[in-house]
Amino acid sequence: MKGCKSWFFIVLLAGFSCIDSFPIETDESEGVLIVEGFVSTRLKYQRVKLTRAGRFSPEISDINRPILNAKVLIKDNLGKIIPLNSVGSGFYESEVEFSAEIGMSYNLDITLSDGKRFISLPEKVMQVQEVDSLTYKAVRTVTTNRLNDEIGVEVTAHFQDPVDQVNYYYWKQIPSTYILVSEPELYHTPPWYNPPRQPWPLACCNRCFDTDIPTPFNIMTTDDFDFNGTYQRRPIAYVVDNGLRFKEIYRLDILHLSVSQEAHRFLRLADQQVRLTGSIFDPAPANIRGNMLSLQDKKETVLGFFFFCFR
Repeated sequence: MKGCKSWFFIVLLAGFSCIDSFPIETDESEGVLIVEGFVSTRLKYQRVKLTRAGRFSPEISDINRPILNAKVLIKDNLGKIIPLNSVGSGFYESEVEFSAEIGMSYNLDITLSDGKRFISLPEKVMQVQEVDSLTYKAVRTVTTNRLNDEIGVEVTAHFQDPVDQVNYYYWKQIPSTYILVSEPELYHTPPWYNPPRQPWPLACCNRCFDTDIPTPFNIMTTDDFDFNGTYQRRPIAYVVDNGLRFKEIYRLDILHLSVSQEAHRFLRLADQQVRLTGSIFDPAPANIRGNMLSLQDKKETVLGFFFFCFR
């Protein structure tokens, strides 16, 4: 009899269990403006990219869409105006080659096809100390996989930081080229082929050039508050060995830049968000404000930070 009561009690609890659905209201308005790019002291055709952020929700997964037919201008503090023309896919390029000048202030002026206008706060170009030399070394990092540690290459810059001058450094990794050792003689038939896993050498080159963006994607920026006026040996890049990059020659391309205090703050906060791993020690996710403002609505959000730098 005691056993029957226990079973009845379990069935009664199961009958009253339920799951309540919670409706989520999502904002399906037009995506916010995204501004990408920077202008340096290098003489070239300067570029900026304009897109609209794609909507993302449990029901919607969209892509960023390029903005076309916008009027884009770069202005300096002396009144000079450099127009940028659309070259497709949301990119706008200067009509002529030009470079930013040290000590000058610049801002970006954007007018969309619907009449909305956005401007960036002025950015002053500061000189950066030249790098004396670069060194690199292999680095082994313990991972959650007990059988495989992460192996990568760390690059260190050696330079003298100026005395009595506040400096903000930014090292930007750009697409890099390496020799890809393809080893076509080791190719085997795929598992679904009959017979599977049989030697099947390919008639292609053994070595070729490939280009990729180094991973992991980290934003390397720092200020000299803790080392003002001292000689520095500072890590500026780290590239993971994915089994292909370092079989032969890898040419890592890095831009050594000087940025403003506001740009440094934006980059530092963005790097904190990129490095989030989901642990209890992670900083709280934040809405990072850039330097682009809407003239029609001061509360409108614009993503990105358009800066001017010395390189």
